Amino acid sequence: MQIPRSIYAAIFTLTASIGVVFGLIASLQDELGFADGILGLIAASAFFSAVVAQLLLAPLADRGHTKLLMVGAIVIAALGSFWFAVASSAWELILARVSTGLGIGAFAPAARAVVANADTSRAGERLGRLTAVETSGFVAGPVVGAFINEVWGLKAPFLTFSCALILILPSLMRLNFSQPPQVQNKISRSESALRILSRKEALGAILLGAALFFPAGMYEAIWARFMEDLGASTLFVGVSLTMYGIPFAIVASMAGKFIDRAGPWKAALFAVAIIIPMTVIYGFLASPILLMALAMFEALGQGIGSPACHAAMVAATDEHERATGQGLVAAASSIGAGIAALLAAPLYAGPGPELTFIIVAGVVLILSSFALRLSGVQFLQTDGRLLSHD
Repeated sequence: MQIPRSIYAAIFTLTASIGVVFGLIASLQDELGFADGILGLIAASAFFSAVVAQLLLAPLADRGHTKLLMVGAIVIAALGSFWFAVASSAWELILARVSTGLGIGAFAPAARAVVANADTSRAGERLGRLTAVETSGFVAGPVVGAFINEVWGLKAPFLTFSCALILILPSLMRLNFSQPPQVQNKISRSESALRILSRKEALGAILLGAALFFPAGMYEAIWARFMEDLGASTLFVGVSLTMYGIPFAIVASMAGKFIDRAGPWKAALFAVAIIIPMTVIYGFLASPILLMALAMFEALGQGIGSPACHAAMVAATDEHERATGQGLVAAASSIGAGIAALLAAPLYAGPGPELTFIIVAGVVLILSSFALRLSGVQFLQTDGRLLSHD
């Protein structure tokens, strides 16, 4: 089955509109004059609102409402972007971020289910391609937003992406999706979620999602502030995010075939082995250029880990459970990122970046270790083989 290009275009534009916030949040802080602690609240509000959408709205795609869900998600996200443009206080930024969080939380699991169900034997490859597009949008947003900000001012990037999201709607409304199997209509959303949660591999995929996305909450809360405190310009912050996204997108698009051959859990083990030490090192760097260079290397691990995580959940679910399963992974990811965002801002303002990054790396290590044990995969033994607990 051919994946509609409008899905790729929509998720690119949606994540780009979110990336704009990432790159310009420090400038918004300077203009509106709120404390560093509010940065964490703004970031966390998006992640926690996404959880609501991922748990309550995403399962609607398993019941034949994929198009309605996608269209509604884009409308909500467009309103959120517009609100950023007209906001005059921190609480308005929080509510705008809630809106964009609901949008991505509803759209992304439905899109992943469509992509995975098209050919489950190539789920890793297809999810990797979608992840590459999603990441490309997220990292294009900050640099595009920074350039627009330089020319037309701080409101212009948000208005631009709000309009871009609205322009996506006609192509989404023309899509037609096949109806899910009738068995799903006999099962409530809570029963479907409980069935998935009863499987150890599914629980492992959920914890893996929380582990991989935990650093993202920290980055959203303090990356722009950290870079600017080290002397980086707003434009350089946007460029740094783009330079992170280029290797991420390239690796994610290529990693799918490796994930399908080796299995998602071996790929995930390789990913966290890169991410954890890189996260520790961040806090001890004092140059924006070095931070950007290290981020480009860490992106290799994230580019493999993200599609591996979603492929692991595909393997743990049936066709009529895919959107619910992807929603559970995304919800765990958002909860992890939201907690990290709340912790990162006060840690950064207090003990400083060194301890902040060490704590985040430690959480990734703990969560990913539990995830790997639940999956049945064990760390490498002396003979170099990955052994099963079964």
